[in-house]
Amino acid sequence: MKFLFSSLMLLTGMLCFAQNSYQSIVLKNELTEQANAILRDEHVLIEIEDVDDMTITTKRVVTVLNKYGEGFVRAYDFYDDGDAKIKSQSALIFNKMGQEIKKFKQRDFKDQSAVGSSNLYSDNRVSYLDYSAMDYPYTVVYESEVNMSTTVFIRAFQPVSSYFLSVASSKYELKNPNRIPIRYIETNLDSIQVEKNINDFELTYTFKDIPAYNYEPYSPEVSDMAPKVKVALNDFSLMGVEGNASDWKAFGKWQYENLLKGRDELYATTIAEVSELVKDAANDYEKAKLIYEYMQSKTRYISVQLGIGGWEPILAQEVDRVGYGDCKGLTNYTKALLASQGIKANYAVVYAGDEQKDIDPAFASMQGNHVILNVPGIAEEDVWLECTSQSIPFNYLGDFTDNRHVLLIKEEGGEIVKTPKYTGERNLEQTFCEIDLSEDAFTATVTRESKGIPYGNNYHIENQKEKDKNIYYKEKLGNLQGIHIDQLKFENNKDQTSFSEQLDFSGKKFHTTAGNRILLPLNFIQPEINAVTKTENRKYPIEIVRGFTNKDQFDFKIPEAYAVEALPDSVKIETDFGKFSFSVKVSDKDPRLLQVKRSISINEGKWSPNQFSDFRAFLNKINILSNQKAVLVKNG
Repeated sequence: MKFLFSSLMLLTGMLCFAQNSYQSIVLKNELTEQANAILRDEHVLIEIEDVDDMTITTKRVVTVLNKYGEGFVRAYDFYDDGDAKIKSQSALIFNKMGQEIKKFKQRDFKDQSAVGSSNLYSDNRVSYLDYSAMDYPYTVVYESEVNMSTTVFIRAFQPVSSYFLSVASSKYELKNPNRIPIRYIETNLDSIQVEKNINDFELTYTFKDIPAYNYEPYSPEVSDMAPKVKVALNDFSLMGVEGNASDWKAFGKWQYENLLKGRDELYATTIAEVSELVKDAANDYEKAKLIYEYMQSKTRYISVQLGIGGWEPILAQEVDRVGYGDCKGLTNYTKALLASQGIKANYAVVYAGDEQKDIDPAFASMQGNHVILNVPGIAEEDVWLECTSQSIPFNYLGDFTDNRHVLLIKEEGGEIVKTPKYTGERNLEQTFCEIDLSEDAFTATVTRESKGIPYGNNYHIENQKEKDKNIYYKEKLGNLQGIHIDQLKFENNKDQTSFSEQLDFSGKKFHTTAGNRILLPLNFIQPEINAVTKTENRKYPIEIVRGFTNKDQFDFKIPEAYAVEALPDSVKIETDFGKFSFSVKVSDKDPRLLQVKRSISINEGKWSPNQFSDFRAFLNKINILSNQKAVLVKNG
């Protein structure tokens, strides 16, 4: 009996050790599959002591399986001189056998500014773990406690924020002893293991055993698919400025009253200068355009993260005086310039970035990372202005802020609207190529015109250094060998948002010979379509965020001693995903001129996973049919 009791105690001890172990060899296969890192255990405790007093305690255990999983450790916290203070911070590193190999106390963490080199003023800083792995896998246990007086931002619960991260267990807990009213919204919780305990003032969620999302071509952003809970207080504080709001109208009004009101005054001399500038303008649209270009000519962008948590714009007079500002300051300044001439504009908060992230229309809270300007009533559709660029055209946004919900902050309250959408027809690139062939080389003139989103992607080429231009075009024409660029010409028509490039160059032959015949590839410039490999058991939807249209014409002047022997047939394809057409013929006016026309239209949209084989077949067919050849035969 004594031996049996001792054995049971030993076994119990071993089981307890295994349950609390940070060994990597005990991980479940379903969590390691497709993962670069595993969130082993996470507990985020948010304690709302008062409207202006919040403490966040974090414990985060991450096993890094390989070098690509390093970014998932996230052993850092932000702080500043006034609002956020790190009360404690530590980290432990364990090897794959669960043995502790390194210990970091708070003083061992690195500290640096939390903003980039373009920032002029900011007191935001980050304290972070700086650890270089010697071997994989390894595990990091990070713990911290941060106290904040700002409660307008309540950290959302979203353990899975990227592909290739799996979750064993993650717990989110909000305690609210003063019973300040809260709001919350759940997304994508149906397909996961979740435990929750919720009342009117507090909540607890635990997510378990979420396998890594494995990236699939043309799949949506993980944030659109992964589970998430967002939380907000109805009574809140931003750097000592208190507020109350439960919907966008009230929340926008609070922002107007506390962040914008009274910050749009201008010097009388500036108003007089602008009045003189626009005195001959035919209408408000022309006035707004002149004022926008005036603002661009006398200001530049520099980040300024000061003023009520970095959300309050610097005074319009200050921007006018110093000639620089951040997105908030420059937008507010432009708004003030327009108002001086009787043109009303709205400050608009947006999530900027090419992924088209929305301000959530269903959940009023402090959101966004950028500010643009909305000008209604001066054209058939609202005018939108990006105020941080000195070169972007009037009323053009591009893929930085297109087609997404934004918050207009008005005197009467907030309003959610959507920015303009650039359709597949508007996103147009048209290319015309004249290629003069010899038996061992070619010369060519290529003209390309870009509109819509492609305009914003291409117009900057004109102002690059000559060396960089050469590198760009040689990469763009990567299917052609021995390229020598002779001349470049550009035309940037800002009024039409149209950018034209003309490129004169020469290169080595790109055809092959077979006896007295030439096999001529008709794909002089490759289509902007990547072939897609076959995927078994596709899980995620297919998503094309922005449609586009490419129209290409290649006129080949064949060598004098050759004639056309055979040409591929013309083809037209039309699917739910887009259209493709290809044709080639000998010119009616010149038997040595071979004319190739290719048109590709890809539709914006979202399709179910079971349509992926059809989608893949369509894309691959475009590449195959674009790569057809003509056969030329030598005379005599």
